[in-house]
Amino acid sequence: MRVLYVSQNGMAENLGQSQVLPYLRGLARRGVELDLVSFELPTVSPETKEDIAADLVRCGIRWHSLVRKMGSSLGGKAGEAAKGLALALRTALARRPDIVHGRSYFATAICDAVAGIARRPKVLFDCRGMIGDEYVDCGYWTRDRIEYRLVKKYEHRLLRKSDGIVVLTRSLARWLQEEGGLGAHPRLQVVPCCVDMERFRPSEDARRRLREELGLGDRFTIVYSGSLGSWYLEAEMARFAAAVRARVEAIGRRAAFVCLTPSDPTRLQAALDAAAFPAADVRVRKVAPKLMPEYLSVGDLGLSFIQSCFSKMGSSPTKVAEYLACGNVAVVNGDIGDQSDLAREMRGCVVLDGFSDTQIHDAARQAVELGLRRRDERVNATVDVARRHFGLEEVGVARYEELYGALVG
Repeated sequence: MRVLYVSQNGMAENLGQSQVLPYLRGLARRGVELDLVSFELPTVSPETKEDIAADLVRCGIRWHSLVRKMGSSLGGKAGEAAKGLALALRTALARRPDIVHGRSYFATAICDAVAGIARRPKVLFDCRGMIGDEYVDCGYWTRDRIEYRLVKKYEHRLLRKSDGIVVLTRSLARWLQEEGGLGAHPRLQVVPCCVDMERFRPSEDARRRLREELGLGDRFTIVYSGSLGSWYLEAEMARFAAAVRARVEAIGRRAAFVCLTPSDPTRLQAALDAAAFPAADVRVRKVAPKLMPEYLSVGDLGLSFIQSCFSKMGSSPTKVAEYLACGNVAVVNGDIGDQSDLAREMRGCVVLDGFSDTQIHDAARQAVELGLRRRDERVNATVDVARRHFGLEEVGVARYEELYGALVG
């Protein structure tokens, strides 16, 4: 089976490293012949490109890269798409893939055009989420902007015409089926954002070393990883952290909040101050992606509170899978994607239905009880949840392989 995979995201980016390359390596190990076309940022060094290329050669994946332009003007994107189409078409004519697989809208537009010119391969639209609605919900666009209207028009075409569609959540899959947005006989598969369990795993050595380096002592530790602002609810996270602190101080312990982010933490720090969470117990670090598994191992709880809105029914936060895989109890709000399903995982997750004072304090009580269990018991429970819901091989690669087989079968 031959597949041409197109991604607007570069393989040197965090997203490419965590949510593209691990899946492609897994599929290659299962016998899929892959050509990869990606758009790399102009800041990527030649040495980094050489390292990625060497890794992909070892995996048997053919990599064809272009440089992605900075900015988001329609003219710039059109020129970028034309270059991507030319490269993808040359590759398709030479390799004759059975499937052209586009990651999100821009890449699938290229795949759609390739399929119309080359010997008709199957088109797989890896939707990821409703990107136009995400831009509206976070305030970047309004629904009357031409960009939004163009994206929605093409989204309708891809949903109706693609042979296969991948979404991140069952919630979005149900909505698409109920709203009649799909074509007559599409193959629809749900693949959440998965975690490489070989890379993200609890490390007792890293836990001891980094807790000492961060000056955490025996503090009961909440971790947060990823961006801040936009969707992320800093005030609610601070209120929860304060409730956890009150719980652990009642039994003679201290609490700490470790924030691992590339973003400006000012708003979060102000929210923690307002909630009376001591600044002396807060640590903020910008961590290289390759070190994230070690830093997540310092925690007892992993926190993800996200603003609820229409587009978020299609979201699968990567951080939740990574928290669980590294031994943290995951504390999340249930109205994002399929996170309400995690309420059944009572040994490894705490799911909030809202952010009232009562709900915050009840969640803090549950989370502290789970977090204070014997460490090996807690780690075994959270890793088991991660593997069953988000395991890269068990869930992600297996579902893509199943979908590929259905498309060519």
